[in-house]
Amino acid sequence: MKPMKNTFKILTFGFYILLYSCGVNSDKASEKAEILGLVDTYLKTYTTSSLLADISNNLIIPKYTTLDTKVSALQTAVTNYTATPDATNLNLVRTAWTETDLAYRQIEWAYFGPAYIPYNVYLYLDSFSRAFPIDPTSIESKITSNLAPNGLRVDGLDAVEYLLFKDNITTTNTAFSDNNRKTYLTKLVQDIKTQTGLLLFHWDKSRTSSFYYSFTNAGKGSRDYPNTKDGLTELTNQMVFFCNTIVDIKIAEPSGLRATNLGVKDITKVETPYANLAFDSLLQNLQGFSDLGNAGLYKFLSLRSETVVPRLKEQIKITTASVNSLKTKYGTFPNAITTGGSDVELMLNEFKKLRIIISTEVISALGGTIGVSSNDGD
Repeated sequence: MKPMKNTFKILTFGFYILLYSCGVNSDKASEKAEILGLVDTYLKTYTTSSLLADISNNLIIPKYTTLDTKVSALQTAVTNYTATPDATNLNLVRTAWTETDLAYRQIEWAYFGPAYIPYNVYLYLDSFSRAFPIDPTSIESKITSNLAPNGLRVDGLDAVEYLLFKDNITTTNTAFSDNNRKTYLTKLVQDIKTQTGLLLFHWDKSRTSSFYYSFTNAGKGSRDYPNTKDGLTELTNQMVFFCNTIVDIKIAEPSGLRATNLGVKDITKVETPYANLAFDSLLQNLQGFSDLGNAGLYKFLSLRSETVVPRLKEQIKITTASVNSLKTKYGTFPNAITTGGSDVELMLNEFKKLRIIISTEVISALGGTIGVSSNDGD
């Protein structure tokens, strides 16, 4: 009986391969995805459900846990600094903020579910690239009136950066002799801590009503993702949309390289302008894409294409090298924009190439469409 079973499996697999070949020749992405889903299901290989579970358990939850830990350390540093605003404590709190911000950049691409603004009204982690630049005038007005840091452009990690980095050490310490300023900083960080706590709460596996189950059970009764493919589409869409943010907002906008800029540079629109972490942020954003790949996306893609994963990895590597090159040559992004316009454009072009690979080759290999979901048969 066993040889007959093996023969049956081989014939069935051959049938699916034949269907797959027809799907490829017809160049219909949705049909290709459905056929691949059938092969997945029959052979019990690495399925879409496996991918969503791995990314949730091995990437998103650990990243949010690390971020929450960093925010706790920032809280402690702020408590020490507001009690004793000296040079040592200021440097410690600045370091804690930097580590928090860079931890956030690694998972910044995942702008969905609990991380999406309408889900939680205000996302206190939200950066300039997602909403608006902070409003220093409004921040100072709230401090003077001893008002809470509620509302757009006056809260979040960017507002903390402004308070800690906008002046030199002596001036900053003098400013924090004001109790209202101490209160504002403390409240800002408490709001961020509340947000990271909410992220973990909504991804908590111990709660069957959490977003974790909605995401990992895509196509199995999930309210947010009726079809299995919807969860996969969420991931790929987030990658594409975040590439757009990096290309258009983080790099082209301040560099005068966006069509709407008409070539006018504006370094005030550079991300983290006071701490000068723009290059480091970009590097962490790229690391976030690599981490997503290593958490399962590379494995998932390699079962569907022999060429996409090597090309994607290589472009991430090249793009990372381009950022490091500018960082070494110019130190800060504002300096690069001011004195190295052509070099900035070269770096921007590498990010554009990355965006093209993700939005065309990756999406095609997965049989998807940007912004559209369909059942992949998994």
